[in-house]
Amino acid sequence: MNKTNLKHILFILPYLSLGGTEKQAFSLIEKLIDKHEISLLAPEGEGKLTFMTLPIKQKEFTRWDYNFFKGFWELFRAVKQLNNQKKIDLIHIHGAHELMIPIRLILGKIPMVFTVHGYHGYNANISYRLSCLLSNILANNVISVCEAEFNILKELGLNEKKLNLIYNGVNKPVLNSEISLTYIDKFSLNPEKEIIIGTAARLNEVKGLTYLLQGFAIVNKHLLSNNDGLNNNLKLVIAGTGKLETALKKQAKELKIAHRVVFAGYINDLPNLMSLFDVFVLPSLQEAASLACIEAMSLAKPIIGTSVGGIPEQVYDNVNGFIVEPRNPQQIADSLIKLIENPSLREKFAKNSYLRYREYFDSEVMVQKTVELYEKTINL
Repeated sequence: MNKTNLKHILFILPYLSLGGTEKQAFSLIEKLIDKHEISLLAPEGEGKLTFMTLPIKQKEFTRWDYNFFKGFWELFRAVKQLNNQKKIDLIHIHGAHELMIPIRLILGKIPMVFTVHGYHGYNANISYRLSCLLSNILANNVISVCEAEFNILKELGLNEKKLNLIYNGVNKPVLNSEISLTYIDKFSLNPEKEIIIGTAARLNEVKGLTYLLQGFAIVNKHLLSNNDGLNNNLKLVIAGTGKLETALKKQAKELKIAHRVVFAGYINDLPNLMSLFDVFVLPSLQEAASLACIEAMSLAKPIIGTSVGGIPEQVYDNVNGFIVEPRNPQQIADSLIKLIENPSLREKFAKNSYLRYREYFDSEVMVQKTVELYEKTINL
Protein backbone atom coordinates (compact mmCIF):
# COMPACT_ATOMS: atom_id res chain seq x y z
CA MET A 1 0.00 0.00 0.00
CA ASN A 2 1.27 3.48 -0.91
CA LYS A 3 1.12 5.45 2.33
CA THR A 4 2.59 8.67 0.94
CA ASN A 5 -0.71 10.54 1.08
CA LEU A 6 -1.98 9.01 4.32
CA LYS A 7 -2.15 11.02 7.52
CA HIS A 8 0.55 10.13 10.04
CA ILE A 9 -0.88 9.59 13.53
CA LEU A 10 1.38 9.04 16.53
CA PHE A 11 0.02 7.24 19.60
CA ILE A 12 1.86 7.84 22.88
CA LEU A 13 1.29 5.66 25.94
CA PRO A 14 2.88 6.23 29.38
CA TYR A 15 3.34 2.48 29.89
CA LEU A 16 2.72 -0.71 27.95
CA SER A 17 1.07 -3.17 30.29
CA LEU A 18 -2.04 -5.28 29.64
CA GLY A 19 -4.73 -2.97 31.00
CA GLY A 20 -7.69 -1.09 29.58
CA THR A 21 -5.65 1.84 28.28
CA GLU A 22 -3.54 -0.43 26.12
CA LYS A 23 -6.55 -2.44 24.94
CA GLN A 24 -8.36 0.69 23.81
CA ALA A 25 -5.28 2.01 22.02
CA PHE A 26 -4.74 -1.37 20.37
CA SER A 27 -8.35 -1.47 19.14
CA LEU A 28 -8.04 2.00 17.63
CA ILE A 29 -4.72 1.27 15.93
CA GLU A 30 -5.95 -2.07 14.61
CA LYS A 31 -8.90 -0.38 12.91
CA LEU A 32 -6.89 2.59 11.60
CA ILE A 33 -3.82 0.94 10.03
CA ASP A 34 -5.47 0.61 6.60
CA LYS A 35 -6.51 4.27 6.55
CA HIS A 36 -3.57 6.04 8.18
CA GLU A 37 0.13 5.62 8.81
CA ILE A 38 0.42 4.79 12.50
CA SER A 39 3.37 5.07 14.87
CA LEU A 40 3.50 4.07 18.54
CA LEU A 41 5.74 5.49 21.23
CA ALA A 42 5.67 3.76 24.62
CA PRO A 43 7.95 2.31 27.30
CA GLU A 44 8.77 -1.38 27.14
CA GLY A 45 6.24 -3.48 29.04
CA GLU A 46 4.42 -6.79 29.16
CA GLY A 47 2.05 -5.64 26.41
CA LYS A 48 4.90 -5.13 23.92
CA LEU A 49 4.42 -8.50 22.20
CA THR A 50 0.74 -7.75 21.58
CA PHE A 51 1.52 -4.48 19.79
CA MET A 52 4.37 -6.06 17.82
CA THR A 53 1.76 -8.02 15.85
CA LEU A 54 0.66 -4.72 14.26
CA PRO A 55 2.37 -3.43 11.07
CA ILE A 56 3.31 -0.04 12.57
CA LYS A 57 6.45 1.85 13.55
CA GLN A 58 7.25 1.48 17.24
CA LYS A 59 9.78 3.29 19.41
CA GLU A 60 10.45 3.10 23.14
CA PHE A 61 11.28 5.53 25.92
CA THR A 62 12.06 4.93 29.58
CA ARG A 63 9.11 5.36 31.93
CA TRP A 64 9.31 8.77 33.58
CA ASP A 65 8.61 7.35 37.03
CA TYR A 66 11.73 5.17 36.59
CA ASN A 67 14.10 7.80 35.22
CA PHE A 68 12.61 11.15 34.28
CA PHE A 69 15.60 12.72 32.54
CA LYS A 70 16.48 9.62 30.52
CA GLY A 71 12.81 9.09 29.58
CA PHE A 72 12.32 12.73 28.60
CA TRP A 73 15.37 12.72 26.32
CA GLU A 74 14.39 9.41 24.69
CA LEU A 75 10.86 10.68 24.10
CA PHE A 76 12.20 13.94 22.63
CA ARG A 77 14.57 12.08 20.28
CA ALA A 78 11.99 9.50 19.18
CA VAL A 79 9.35 12.09 18.31
CA LYS A 80 11.92 14.06 16.31
CA GLN A 81 12.98 10.95 14.39
CA LEU A 82 9.41 9.91 13.59
CA ASN A 83 8.53 13.40 12.42
CA ASN A 84 11.63 13.57 10.22
CA GLN A 85 10.76 10.24 8.60
CA LYS A 86 7.24 11.45 7.83
CA LYS A 87 5.58 14.60 9.08
CA ILE A 88 3.23 13.80 11.99
CA ASP A 89 -0.28 15.09 11.36
CA LEU A 90 -1.82 14.30 14.75
CA ILE A 91 -0.74 12.97 18.13
CA HIS A 92 -3.04 10.98 20.41
CA ILE A 93 -1.79 10.80 24.00
CA HIS A 94 -3.39 8.32 26.40
CA GLY A 95 -3.63 8.64 30.15
CA ALA A 96 -0.62 10.77 31.11
CA HIS A 97 -1.31 14.50 30.88
CA GLU A 98 2.35 15.38 31.52
CA LEU A 99 3.32 13.91 28.14
CA MET A 100 1.60 16.81 26.42
CA ILE A 101 4.31 19.21 27.62
CA PRO A 102 7.30 17.82 25.65
CA ILE A 103 5.14 17.34 22.55
CA ARG A 104 4.33 21.04 22.48
CA LEU A 105 8.01 21.86 23.05
CA ILE A 106 9.09 19.55 20.23
CA LEU A 107 6.40 20.02 17.60
CA GLY A 108 4.74 23.31 18.42
CA LYS A 109 1.12 23.56 17.29
CA ILE A 110 0.69 20.03 15.98
CA PRO A 111 -2.94 18.83 16.48
CA MET A 112 -3.21 16.88 19.72
CA VAL A 113 -5.91 14.66 21.25
CA PHE A 114 -5.68 13.54 24.88
CA THR A 115 -7.72 10.69 26.38
CA VAL A 116 -8.44 10.66 30.12
CA HIS A 117 -8.75 7.01 31.17
CA GLY A 118 -9.60 7.77 34.80
CA TYR A 119 -7.40 8.28 37.84
CA HIS A 120 -7.44 6.31 41.08
CA GLY A 121 -5.89 6.45 44.50
CA TYR A 122 -4.98 9.24 46.86
CA ASN A 123 -3.67 11.58 44.16
CA ALA A 124 -6.64 11.16 41.81
CA ASN A 125 -8.04 14.64 42.43
CA ILE A 126 -4.66 16.24 41.73
CA SER A 127 -4.34 14.23 38.51
CA TYR A 128 -7.80 15.30 37.33
CA ARG A 129 -7.01 18.96 38.05
CA LEU A 130 -3.67 18.80 36.25
CA SER A 131 -5.33 17.09 33.29
CA CYS A 132 -7.83 19.92 33.05
CA LEU A 133 -5.17 22.62 33.42
CA LEU A 134 -2.78 21.15 30.85
CA SER A 135 -5.58 20.19 28.45
CA ASN A 136 -6.94 23.73 28.46
CA ILE A 137 -3.47 25.03 27.55
CA LEU A 138 -2.02 22.30 25.34
CA ALA A 139 -4.64 19.90 23.92
CA ASN A 140 -6.90 20.57 20.95
CA ASN A 141 -9.47 17.99 22.04
CA VAL A 142 -9.99 15.70 25.01
CA ILE A 143 -11.75 12.33 25.09
CA SER A 144 -13.60 11.14 28.18
CA VAL A 145 -14.39 7.41 28.15
CA CYS A 146 -17.58 7.70 30.21
CA GLU A 147 -20.10 10.32 31.26
CA ALA A 148 -19.06 10.15 34.91
CA GLU A 149 -15.52 11.19 33.93
CA PHE A 150 -16.92 13.78 31.52
CA ASN A 151 -18.80 15.43 34.39
CA ILE A 152 -15.76 15.40 36.68
CA LEU A 153 -13.62 17.10 34.03
CA LYS A 154 -16.30 19.66 33.26
CA GLU A 155 -16.80 20.51 36.94
CA LEU A 156 -13.04 20.95 37.37
CA GLY A 157 -12.94 23.53 34.61
CA LEU A 158 -11.97 21.74 31.43
CA ASN A 159 -13.08 23.76 28.41
CA GLU A 160 -16.35 22.14 27.26
CA LYS A 161 -15.56 22.97 23.64
CA LYS A 162 -12.61 20.58 23.85
CA LEU A 163 -14.39 17.84 25.79
CA ASN A 164 -15.79 14.81 23.93
CA LEU A 165 -17.56 11.71 25.26
CA ILE A 166 -16.51 8.55 23.43
CA TYR A 167 -17.20 5.27 25.19
CA ASN A 168 -14.56 2.55 25.21
CA GLY A 169 -15.45 -0.24 22.83
CA VAL A 170 -14.40 -3.82 22.13
CA ASN A 171 -14.59 -6.06 19.10
CA LYS A 172 -17.28 -8.69 18.97
CA PRO A 173 -15.38 -11.73 20.24
CA VAL A 174 -14.55 -14.64 17.97
CA LEU A 175 -14.77 -17.69 20.21
CA ASN A 176 -12.80 -20.91 19.95
CA SER A 177 -14.67 -23.81 21.51
CA GLU A 178 -11.49 -25.87 21.80
CA ILE A 179 -9.85 -23.20 23.96
CA SER A 180 -12.97 -23.00 26.11
CA LEU A 181 -12.82 -26.77 26.56
CA THR A 182 -9.23 -26.51 27.77
CA TYR A 183 -10.40 -24.04 30.44
CA ILE A 184 -13.18 -26.42 31.44
CA ASP A 185 -10.59 -29.15 31.98
CA LYS A 186 -7.94 -26.92 33.53
CA PHE A 187 -10.25 -25.36 36.12
CA SER A 188 -12.56 -28.39 36.63
CA LEU A 189 -15.68 -26.54 35.47
CA ASN A 190 -18.96 -28.10 34.44
CA PRO A 191 -21.05 -25.51 32.53
CA GLU A 192 -23.92 -27.94 32.02
CA LYS A 193 -24.46 -28.56 35.72
CA GLU A 194 -22.81 -25.60 37.48
CA ILE A 195 -23.78 -21.97 37.84
CA ILE A 196 -20.50 -20.22 37.10
CA ILE A 197 -20.02 -16.73 38.53
CA GLY A 198 -17.05 -14.90 37.05
CA THR A 199 -15.02 -11.74 37.12
CA ALA A 200 -11.84 -10.43 35.49
CA ALA A 201 -9.72 -7.82 37.20
CA ARG A 202 -6.34 -6.95 38.60
CA LEU A 203 -6.05 -8.46 42.06
CA ASN A 204 -5.68 -5.20 43.93
CA GLU A 205 -7.71 -3.30 46.49
CA VAL A 206 -9.51 -0.95 44.11
CA LYS A 207 -11.24 -3.87 42.34
CA GLY A 208 -13.19 -4.82 45.50
CA LEU A 209 -12.65 -8.55 45.17
CA THR A 210 -12.63 -9.11 48.93
CA TYR A 211 -16.30 -8.04 48.96
CA LEU A 212 -17.09 -10.41 46.10
CA LEU A 213 -15.63 -13.31 48.11
CA GLN A 214 -17.67 -12.28 51.15
CA GLY A 215 -20.82 -12.03 49.04
CA PHE A 216 -20.16 -15.40 47.43
CA ALA A 217 -19.77 -16.96 50.90
CA ILE A 218 -23.18 -15.53 51.88
CA VAL A 219 -24.72 -17.06 48.76
CA ASN A 220 -23.25 -20.47 49.61
CA LYS A 221 -24.70 -20.36 53.12
CA HIS A 222 -28.11 -19.30 51.78
CA LEU A 223 -28.29 -22.08 49.21
CA LEU A 224 -27.00 -24.64 51.69
CA SER A 225 -29.67 -23.68 54.22
CA ASN A 226 -32.35 -24.02 51.54
CA ASN A 227 -31.11 -27.55 50.85
CA ASP A 228 -32.11 -27.25 47.18
CA GLY A 229 -28.89 -28.69 45.77
CA LEU A 230 -27.81 -25.48 44.03
CA ASN A 231 -25.01 -25.00 46.54
CA ASN A 232 -23.24 -28.06 45.16
CA ASN A 233 -23.31 -26.65 41.63
CA LEU A 234 -21.80 -23.21 42.20
CA LYS A 235 -18.36 -21.89 41.17
CA LEU A 236 -16.65 -18.51 41.31
CA VAL A 237 -13.92 -17.85 38.73
CA ILE A 238 -11.56 -14.91 39.25
CA ALA A 239 -9.34 -14.13 36.25
CA GLY A 240 -6.37 -11.86 36.86
CA THR A 241 -3.16 -11.40 38.77
CA GLY A 242 -1.96 -8.88 41.31
CA LYS A 243 -0.43 -8.21 44.68
CA LEU A 244 -3.50 -9.38 46.63
CA GLU A 245 -3.54 -12.88 45.16
CA THR A 246 -2.13 -14.57 48.27
CA ALA A 247 -4.39 -12.58 50.61
CA LEU A 248 -7.50 -13.35 48.54
CA LYS A 249 -6.73 -17.06 48.45
CA LYS A 250 -6.28 -17.01 52.22
CA GLN A 251 -9.59 -15.20 52.61
CA ALA A 252 -11.35 -17.82 50.47
CA LYS A 253 -10.03 -20.54 52.80
CA GLU A 254 -11.12 -18.63 55.90
CA LEU A 255 -14.61 -18.21 54.41
CA LYS A 256 -14.69 -21.97 53.68
CA ILE A 257 -15.34 -21.40 49.98
CA ALA A 258 -11.87 -22.17 48.59
CA HIS A 259 -13.15 -25.41 47.02
CA ARG A 260 -15.65 -23.37 44.99
CA VAL A 261 -13.31 -20.52 43.95
CA VAL A 262 -10.98 -20.72 40.96
CA PHE A 263 -8.11 -18.24 40.73
CA ALA A 264 -7.45 -18.50 37.02
CA GLY A 265 -4.48 -16.12 36.78
CA TYR A 266 -3.91 -13.92 33.73
CA ILE A 267 -5.95 -15.04 30.72
CA ASN A 268 -4.81 -13.64 27.37
CA ASP A 269 -7.93 -14.81 25.52
CA LEU A 270 -10.47 -13.82 28.14
CA PRO A 271 -13.66 -14.17 26.02
CA ASN A 272 -13.10 -17.92 25.70
CA LEU A 273 -13.15 -18.24 29.49
CA MET A 274 -15.84 -15.60 29.99
CA SER A 275 -18.14 -17.44 27.58
CA LEU A 276 -18.48 -20.10 30.29
CA PHE A 277 -19.81 -17.63 32.88
CA ASP A 278 -23.50 -17.46 33.77
CA VAL A 279 -23.12 -14.13 35.59
CA PHE A 280 -20.35 -11.51 35.46
CA VAL A 281 -19.61 -9.47 38.61
CA LEU A 282 -17.67 -6.19 38.74
CA PRO A 283 -17.26 -5.23 42.43
CA SER A 284 -14.94 -2.26 41.82
CA LEU A 285 -14.47 0.56 44.32
CA GLN A 286 -13.27 2.88 41.53
CA GLU A 287 -13.73 2.45 37.79
CA ALA A 288 -13.86 4.67 34.73
CA ALA A 289 -15.00 2.43 31.88
CA SER A 290 -14.43 -1.29 32.38
CA LEU A 291 -13.42 -3.16 29.23
CA ALA A 292 -13.99 -6.48 31.02
CA CYS A 293 -17.58 -5.42 31.62
CA ILE A 294 -18.01 -4.52 27.96
CA GLU A 295 -16.54 -7.89 26.95
CA ALA A 296 -19.10 -9.57 29.20
CA MET A 297 -21.86 -7.54 27.53
CA SER A 298 -20.58 -8.52 24.08
CA LEU A 299 -20.98 -12.15 25.20
CA ALA A 300 -24.54 -11.51 26.42
CA LYS A 301 -23.92 -11.93 30.14
CA PRO A 302 -26.08 -10.58 32.97
CA ILE A 303 -23.91 -8.30 35.10
CA ILE A 304 -23.70 -7.19 38.71
CA GLY A 305 -21.72 -3.97 39.06
CA THR A 306 -21.09 -1.29 41.64
CA SER A 307 -22.44 2.25 41.53
CA VAL A 308 -19.06 3.85 40.82
CA GLY A 309 -17.65 5.74 37.85
CA GLY A 310 -18.94 4.62 34.47
CA ILE A 311 -20.31 1.24 35.57
CA PRO A 312 -23.95 2.46 35.84
CA GLU A 313 -23.61 3.65 32.24
CA GLN A 314 -22.77 0.10 31.20
CA VAL A 315 -25.14 -1.72 33.54
CA TYR A 316 -28.68 -0.39 33.76
CA ASP A 317 -30.17 -1.54 37.05
CA ASN A 318 -32.88 -4.16 36.48
CA VAL A 319 -32.35 -3.97 32.71
CA ASN A 320 -29.16 -5.89 31.93
CA GLY A 321 -28.10 -6.52 35.51
CA PHE A 322 -28.05 -5.13 39.03
CA ILE A 323 -26.23 -2.12 40.44
CA VAL A 324 -25.04 -2.49 44.04
CA GLU A 325 -23.23 -0.21 46.44
CA PRO A 326 -19.44 -0.67 46.69
CA ARG A 327 -18.10 -2.51 49.73
CA ASN A 328 -21.47 -4.20 50.22
CA PRO A 329 -21.17 -8.01 50.10
CA GLN A 330 -24.79 -8.47 51.21
CA GLN A 331 -26.09 -6.60 48.15
CA ILE A 332 -23.78 -8.64 45.91
CA ALA A 333 -25.14 -11.81 47.53
CA ASP A 334 -28.79 -10.73 47.22
CA SER A 335 -28.30 -9.95 43.52
CA LEU A 336 -26.53 -13.24 42.87
CA ILE A 337 -29.27 -15.20 44.61
CA LYS A 338 -31.94 -13.54 42.43
CA LEU A 339 -30.05 -14.49 39.27
CA ILE A 340 -29.12 -17.98 40.42
CA GLU A 341 -32.70 -18.83 41.36
CA ASN A 342 -34.30 -17.19 38.32
CA PRO A 343 -32.98 -18.48 34.95
CA SER A 344 -35.53 -16.42 32.99
CA LEU A 345 -34.20 -13.23 34.60
CA ARG A 346 -30.66 -14.23 33.63
CA GLU A 347 -31.83 -14.73 30.07
CA LYS A 348 -33.60 -11.35 29.97
CA PHE A 349 -30.59 -9.48 31.33
CA ALA A 350 -28.30 -11.36 28.95
CA LYS A 351 -30.23 -10.24 25.87
CA ASN A 352 -30.33 -6.65 27.09
CA SER A 353 -26.57 -6.69 27.77
CA TYR A 354 -25.85 -7.61 24.18
CA LEU A 355 -28.21 -4.95 22.83
CA ARG A 356 -26.50 -2.26 24.94
CA TYR A 357 -23.11 -3.45 23.75
CA ARG A 358 -24.09 -3.19 20.08
CA GLU A 359 -25.59 0.28 20.48
CA TYR A 360 -22.95 1.97 22.65
CA PHE A 361 -19.83 -0.14 23.21
CA ASP A 362 -19.02 -1.87 19.92
CA SER A 363 -15.48 -0.96 18.82
CA GLU A 364 -16.87 0.16 15.47
CA VAL A 365 -18.84 2.88 17.24
CA MET A 366 -15.74 3.97 19.21
CA VAL A 367 -13.53 4.05 16.11
CA GLN A 368 -16.06 5.98 14.01
CA LYS A 369 -16.45 8.69 16.65
CA THR A 370 -12.69 8.87 17.23
CA VAL A 371 -11.93 9.22 13.51
CA GLU A 372 -14.50 11.99 13.25
CA LEU A 373 -12.76 13.75 16.14
CA TYR A 374 -9.35 13.28 14.47
CA GLU A 375 -10.65 14.89 11.29
CA LYS A 376 -12.14 17.80 13.22
CA THR A 377 -8.91 18.26 15.17
CA ILE A 378 -6.65 18.19 12.10
CA ASN A 379 -8.90 20.68 10.31
CA LEU A 380 -9.05 23.17 13.17
